[in-house]
Formats: sequence, C-alpha cells, structure tokens
Amino acid sequence: MRGVLFAPRIILMVVVIVLAYVLIFVGELAALKALGIRTNGSTLAFLLGFIIATFLCAVLSIAIVSTGATSYLTGGLAERWTRQEFAALGPAWHIFSNVPFSVGFGEEAYTIDVDHIVVGPYGVLVLETKFSSSPLDLGAVQLEKRVSEAMVQVEDNAGRARALLRQVVPDVPIRPVIIFWGRLVKSPPSSIRRVEGRAEDVRIVHGGKAREWRPKLTERTVLPPETVERVSARIENYMADMKRKSRTDHSPESDK
Repeated sequence: MRGVLFAPRIILMVVVIVLAYVLIFVGELAALKALGIRTNGSTLAFLLGFIIATFLCAVLSIAIVSTGATSYLTGGLAERWTRQEFAALGPAWHIFSNVPFSVGFGEEAYTIDVDHIVVGPYGVLVLETKFSSSPLDLGAVQLEKRVSEAMVQVEDNAGRARALLRQVVPDVPIRPVIIFWGRLVKSPPSSIRRVEGRAEDVRIVHGGKAREWRPKLTERTVLPPETVERVSARIENYMADMKRKSRTDHSPESDK
C-alpha cells in the first residue's frame, strides 16, 4: 500500500491538487478585493479552513481509490448486511463470521477467512458474500465469470467446513451459498438459484431480496437443537484454538 501511495502518478496528482487549491485561494482573495469586499481575519480563516477540508477529502479519495480500499470497504459492508439478515432468523441460528482456515503447508501456508458459517435447523450454511457495482443477472442462463469464480470459492470453503465437522457430525448437511449485493444486481426468478456443484448444489441469492428467500430456511427442520449446539460448539472451539495459535505465532518468544 505504501508503494502505491508514493507512486509517481499519485505524488503528481497531489502536487497538482495543492497548486490548484493555492490558485483557488489566491483567486478568491483577488475576486473579493475586486468586488470591494474587505477581508478580515475571520474571512481568511473560513476560506483557509474550507480549502484545507476539501483538500484532505480529495487526497483521501485518491488514496482510497488508488489502494483498492474501495472493494474492501464495500465488501465489509456487504458482509455486515449478510450477518444482519441471518440474525433476523432468531436465536435458533448461530452465526460465525470470518472463520479462519489454514491452507497449504510449511512456509507456503497461508490463512483464508470464510465470510460466515451459519448453523441452524436447516443445516450448516457456508456463506460467501459479494458486492457488485455493475449490472449482474443472477438468473442468466450463462453464468458470468465472477459468479463461476465465487462458486469455486464457496465450494472450497464448504469442503473445509465439512472436514472440520466430520468427526463431530459426519452426515451434517453443508450447503454452500453465495449472496450478491448491489443495486444493479438482478435476483433470480425463484429468489434462490440452485446450481449443481461438486458435492452439493450451490445456492445463489440476492441479499436485497432476503424477505423472499429467508423464509425458505425455516420451512423444514433437518437438525435437532442438540445437533445444532454440538456443531456450533465445534466451530466456536475451533475459532478459539485458531485465535490462541495466532497469538502464540506472533508472540516475541516465537521469534527467538
């Protein structure tokens, strides 16, 4: 990120903005003088404060766009919206956010986070949340590349969840779900689109249409309350173990 912020084109843009604001400030003073308007300390302070505020906003906008932080911000908002929609299902459902999984071995190992794993009477849902600022038809006959890529991602994550829960409840149904958010996203005709996956159909829904597809999660009960609690306890303990491991790996003693 530091390399992006200090790239020559970014520095040039900031310099141009600074020069533009200096010219604007000088031009405003000249215009006020030409109109015969006297400028006192309060007027100058107001003009200078306004220019500094707008300058900081401009620089902040450049930093956000240039570093790609926009996608992280919108993605974070979409994940929060997803959590809120599932929280509306009530206390019988347990929501786990940003569930970490280690991928690979040795020095090449890295950690990925599953957006949400939701456990309830309907089963275990592995959720992948996406935000689209461009038109996207979730009911199109031919899936767009970004939808296909999301399917691969959520199926991989469902496999990780399946491996995690295999020893506790080997036959628990694990359903991969992709939730797209965005004003230009078009919902599938039946509110839920099912696409055949490697181990289980992938459900694709529009987050903004949760009132249409959310009730379908309560139509039938697959897991009894005690199984829901067992599965939830397994995920909760796993996340606590991963958190402890992360603290240990980053402690000063581990670097010796």
